Amino acid sequence: MRKILLVFSFVLLLFPARAQWPAGYYDSAAGLSGESLRVALHDIISNGFTSVSYTNLWTTYPLTDAKPNGKVWDMYSDIPGGTAPYEFTFITDQCGSYNSENDCYNREHSVPASWFSDASPMYSDVYMVLPTDGWVNNKRGNFPYGEVGTASWTSLNGSKLGTCNYPGYSGTVFEPVDSFKGDFARIYFYVAVRYKDEISSWSGESFSGNNLIAWTENMMLEWHALDPVSTKERDRNNTVYTAQHNRNPFVDNPSWVYAIWGPTAGTQTVEIDPHLNVYPQPANDYLHLDFRSDIQLQYIKVFNLQGVLVQEFRSEEELYIGDWQSGLYSFQFVFDRTTIWKNIIIQH
Repeated sequence: MRKILLVFSFVLLLFPARAQWPAGYYDSAAGLSGESLRVALHDIISNGFTSVSYTNLWTTYPLTDAKPNGKVWDMYSDIPGGTAPYEFTFITDQCGSYNSENDCYNREHSVPASWFSDASPMYSDVYMVLPTDGWVNNKRGNFPYGEVGTASWTSLNGSKLGTCNYPGYSGTVFEPVDSFKGDFARIYFYVAVRYKDEISSWSGESFSGNNLIAWTENMMLEWHALDPVSTKERDRNNTVYTAQHNRNPFVDNPSWVYAIWGPTAGTQTVEIDPHLNVYPQPANDYLHLDFRSDIQLQYIKVFNLQGVLVQEFRSEEELYIGDWQSGLYSFQFVFDRTTIWKNIIIQH
């Protein structure tokens, strides 16, 4: 067993106010967590669901995906806080054929349609199917989302195609820009709830059984924390609700992500048991770790209860927590062959 003492300065980040939903909409989910919450949310967002036809997505997008200037809000080309390399006009610029970026926009299945054999209602679910540049969509193909180590192609807004370097997967992936990673994460959490009874039959590299596969789950938890819910997402949630009559609960209440998949739902199942022991608990001034000597601790991420990433740090340091506020914190321990989540109580 190796012992490590770690340190970092703690900075608490603010979490934005949650979106508003219709009165009573989530009443049956109150007080639940884990799989019970996932089942309750599935029932809520499935009942009353009205499928928009694939053809009618073209006329739905001007309501759900318009930028403030009226142009198409394309997450594969937009640069939040900067100047987009190009913009599309609704209807006028819809695909059509394309040979390069900025030729036209089409309908991108964030979960590739081939994974679920083009079946309905997934095929035209407005939360899953987004307006994006046709050429970038084509480059993404049926590859999963991931984090690219070596890029084979990069779009004009910085989205990448290449070899994945996120722990747990080494195939080809598509990586959107950081500013939209949370959007895609919350789409995938929505999918894992809305279609929990269907995804066990899907192919692809992002799902396993009736849920997200471990490496995708871990990555999407990080993306969810990296890129909190934006006004864009709240507005889209409200307009999709008028068309489809259901909501993305993780835009309305981001903490539900952690109540189902994250640290507040308990320690994750791991492929390799590192025999991780974190002590003392509750912790006061210092936090100590013991784990197997034949595996390597790569980094640790700490989240507050709202799911905001408050710090990432590397091993072989010292963790001093004497000046932290008392409370519950969620730690993600990333080893070379596995990942573990633990809740740690700090009590002074």
